[in-house]
Amino acid sequence: MTTITMTETTDSTILNHGGLPQRLDDRFMDRYEKLSPEQAGHLRHFHNLATQPDGSWHLMGSQDPGQEWLDAYRYQLATMAYAAGAAHYHRMAALRSVFKDLMQCLISKMLRRDVWGYWFLTSHSGKLVDPDIVELRKPWADPIVKENIMVHDATNIADDVIKRYTAAWEAKGMVGDDGMFIQWYSPKQNTKLSTPDIGSTAWAAAFMNAWNSELAHHSFDTHAVGFLSRVEEDRVNLNPGPVAFEIRKISKAQELDANCADVIQKAMDNVRQRPSDGSPSELPYSRPTFGYVAQWVSELGNKATLDGLLTHADRYLNPTWQNGGLYYSPSKEKSDTKGNWLMVEPYTGNAAIGYARLNVLDGQRKMWQRPWTPEKVSRSPFIDGVNLGSGVDFLRGCWDDARGAMILTMRSWDGSSREMNLKFCGLPAGQYGVYHNGSLVDTRKVGIEGGSIDLLAGATREELNLVLLRA
Repeated sequence: MTTITMTETTDSTILNHGGLPQRLDDRFMDRYEKLSPEQAGHLRHFHNLATQPDGSWHLMGSQDPGQEWLDAYRYQLATMAYAAGAAHYHRMAALRSVFKDLMQCLISKMLRRDVWGYWFLTSHSGKLVDPDIVELRKPWADPIVKENIMVHDATNIADDVIKRYTAAWEAKGMVGDDGMFIQWYSPKQNTKLSTPDIGSTAWAAAFMNAWNSELAHHSFDTHAVGFLSRVEEDRVNLNPGPVAFEIRKISKAQELDANCADVIQKAMDNVRQRPSDGSPSELPYSRPTFGYVAQWVSELGNKATLDGLLTHADRYLNPTWQNGGLYYSPSKEKSDTKGNWLMVEPYTGNAAIGYARLNVLDGQRKMWQRPWTPEKVSRSPFIDGVNLGSGVDFLRGCWDDARGAMILTMRSWDGSSREMNLKFCGLPAGQYGVYHNGSLVDTRKVGIEGGSIDLLAGATREELNLVLLRA
């Protein structure tokens, strides 16, 4: 049984329940979207990884021990932070302390030398990134002081950077003959490398949507052809580059639907029958292609496509639950005999699929266009004093200004009984009813604008819906 105990605050007093309904309408909570078990599981997995002891990187081991590949610690942590930010902004804006604590833990991990120490060796450069180099560069340790993008406080240069970047993009011709974005550009040699699959294109478009939405959206359907195949009514498969480009070739030449099962099978057969030239692959590591694509579809696709891709992940990519957290276990196997994508590396399994589930359509774009300003934050009611370290998963957390209602849904992740001190802050002045699973259990008066109400709440395996409703 979940219990609620009222505790005194300096700006509120207990009142009778005059004017407030004894029970909320049964459909009261329906308008507030609730996190699915999987979405809550991703957030808890982020928490589990971010709160490991310093020096511990359980489940995060990247393929290159030097942290120079695409699934390095820094990329996993950054994507978890992006995912947490998207979940906070779009889904549970009132849970300020929950996401603040999670972000602080992720940032603490980012500051570990294990994450950024790679740069001293990388700064030497080498033949892979600079084929004309004859002598290694003098190294330096700080990864952002010289060559990587720097962001300083109290500056706003985004508009100028975007104009210059867009002009350079057009001047350099960053779209290949196959319609995909160029994977690699070498300024010194003025050379471009086309992409072997959709990974780099998907990653670029997912974040380009924030500031160049027209290009990102316009190219989505074109880029998806051949790569995303609806193979079952509820499932979308990702095809590897050679198969996808062959699907494009066949469907165009014969004017057939790229999703046709016969076209897909013919493309796989053609690729399998090609003689190998004996040359090694580009690099001996798995690219985080599925993760990039999942992020891309979550930003630019549609619900049916994203749901289909996530269904594929749940059936074929070995979803694993550990300590209440959900991730997808690594697999080096590229695909099965039927062409179903199987490959997973730590970036995709720990961070990117979680990002895709927690993001919303045009999520990056919406945050770019309507960022939270200090003014907005200062006048928005919020919940304080709790975090994921309490052992509780939070499924709803929002303020409804039109209703004058604070909404919170929570449960313990492991079924145990947990107690926490909830502080509802920044509330408009007025009388509030406190509702426990729809029933009025007490009332409070907030006497000043921006006042607060404290509750001692206990959570168990059963979901608890807490509502503060202003009369």
